[in-house]
Amino acid sequence: MTVEPQPGGGGQATFDRALHGLRATGASVGMRELVELIVRHGAEEGELLATYEELSAEAPDESVRYLTALILEDERRHHRLLAELANTIAWGPTSEPEHAAIPRLPGNISGALLEQTKRLRLSEQADYRALRRIRRKLRPFADTTLWVLIIDLMLLDTKKHATMLRFLERRRNQR
Repeated sequence: MTVEPQPGGGGQATFDRALHGLRATGASVGMRELVELIVRHGAEEGELLATYEELSAEAPDESVRYLTALILEDERRHHRLLAELANTIAWGPTSEPEHAAIPRLPGNISGALLEQTKRLRLSEQADYRALRRIRRKLRPFADTTLWVLIIDLMLLDTKKHATMLRFLERRRNQR
């Protein structure tokens, strides 16, 4: 399988390393298919990155440039996560950290770490409520500014953070 070079630098070598990992570890057919699917999607993400980079730099409207720059940040992170996932799967669960950027699941979370996780989740929930109040106050500006959209994006991020923290909390009874 060949993958086209990725815009934004560095992405191709990372996906190539995953494909090398498949060969080096003698991965099963199922794992090969999974990694190749992720690598193909990474190539598609690379094309999106190039388009967003161009739009972010060249759009005549400042608000379009601003919003596409925000999307570009997310797309770059998605591209990196896909490469990390492909490498972690390709090199297997016992691989060295240089190949497996996504760590194994944490062991049993308890004590101070569990308490801190719960506090952070509660803070995220409070943050969500505060952002909702701000959003209500911004309704009169919804058709004339980006303000409501920015708060909506922050609300989505806050939900995402709470989801990650709940995931960690569920690890309290895992071995």
